[in-house]
Amino acid sequence: MILDTLTGMIPSKSLLRVVALVLALGVMAGMAVLGLRVPSSRVPVVVSGVTQWGALARDVLGPSANVVTLLSDPNADPHDHEATTTDAARVAEATLVIENGAGYDTWLSQLVAARPSPPPVIDVAALVGVSAGRNPHVFYDLAAARRFVERLVALESPRLGARRLEASASAVLARIARLQAQVSDLRASCAGVPVAATEDVTGYLLSAMGLRVVTPEALRLAVGNGVDPSVADLATALGQLRQHPALLIDNVQTATPLTAQMVSVAEANGVPVIRVTETMRGSDYPAWIGRTITQIRAALTTEGCA
Repeated sequence: MILDTLTGMIPSKSLLRVVALVLALGVMAGMAVLGLRVPSSRVPVVVSGVTQWGALARDVLGPSANVVTLLSDPNADPHDHEATTTDAARVAEATLVIENGAGYDTWLSQLVAARPSPPPVIDVAALVGVSAGRNPHVFYDLAAARRFVERLVALESPRLGARRLEASASAVLARIARLQAQVSDLRASCAGVPVAATEDVTGYLLSAMGLRVVTPEALRLAVGNGVDPSVADLATALGQLRQHPALLIDNVQTATPLTAQMVSVAEANGVPVIRVTETMRGSDYPAWIGRTITQIRAALTTEGCA
């Protein structure tokens, strides 16, 4: 009945636009009735490539922002990800994009660059001076997490209110500071202790603890890049595990028959194996990285240094 009336009153070229508007208003009204959030241009849409920065952004910004993470499958290798149409759609509506940087999520940088008017971007690796070609796993760097939170508050305070964001950020930063204190304590008592790693995912955390990674760098880089290391480097790594380093860090998201062999030799020689991921499980960044610190501390305590 209503459409019949509109047909008589409105020129045909305008009719479809009017109908579309009526339908859109009906959908939004239905969302409101159901208690669903109605999209608003005033609500920041924050798109993060990785779960760690997305989780921290959600903790700081709270319900005033819609935070979306694009890489969230802990069973997939993030290095193999290729941009999807869903990724492109998310980036197209973003008011802020969070890139890990250092070549880790180049696909995300390309999606941002393809927008006619790119949104503001936080490149976390750039915040701490890590460029492409260096270890890109800066989400295991607590100093990078602190810098990210501070930068996020500076960017979003004009939109969401400085006082509220500073309050929520202070709570997050306090938790990060407690973790940094634990790391500093381990460094004071365990600096120089040898450890092994299948690849460099936790490199920044181990470095902050002052631990010495003895596994050949070429092997760690090869595993991280999905290529086979040399036979000589593998033989060296296996020999080192038989000499009982304090622990072996195993990135389960880059598992191969070679890394399985390293784990097997470590376990046969009583070396604690700490299994970690690149993609964060859960939604609590300090708790996630805190669990890894706790496992490392336990292994170092067994060694008698912690």
